[in-house]
Amino acid sequence: MSLSKPSAQQSISTFDEFVRLADYSLMDTLNADPDATGDGDDHRARQVFSGHFVPVTPTPLPEPEYVTHSSTFFNELGLSDELVNDAKFCQVFSGDISAAQEPMRKIGWATGYALSIYGTEYTHQCPFGTGNGYGDGRAISVFEGVFNGQRWEMQLKGGGTQGKRI
Repeated sequence: MSLSKPSAQQSISTFDEFVRLADYSLMDTLNADPDATGDGDDHRARQVFSGHFVPVTPTPLPEPEYVTHSSTFFNELGLSDELVNDAKFCQVFSGDISAAQEPMRKIGWATGYALSIYGTEYTHQCPFGTGNGYGDGRAISVFEGVFNGQRWEMQLKGGGTQGKRI
């Protein structure tokens, strides 16, 4: 079995093929919050004063159930519709990132919620009233990869703990 990355013409149908598209070169240029935990167990709302992101693990859904996906989008990325039948793929994208395998990372990341729209700050939306809020609804990113020559970041929305989504 070749360990090379799949070509743009191939249709990725297994999680093993999918993970070979991992490329965290963007994340590697950014700085993590120095006050973050090393293991990603950082699920409390708090202010973040430094760093571009907070390393965090999503909270897995207890009984995930596949509903649907966009075949058009999968096709654009070079993914086969059969990929949704791969248990590890579904596991990761329902919040159980422990299924991640090299070269994927077993930790996700989140940034503070955008509190500026077209240059206007909206600090009243921040739970601290400062604009430094973390843990206020931003999705957790779980994968960074290159598909057909384009970089994509894949995220989970609602991957926080006990109704407190981060």
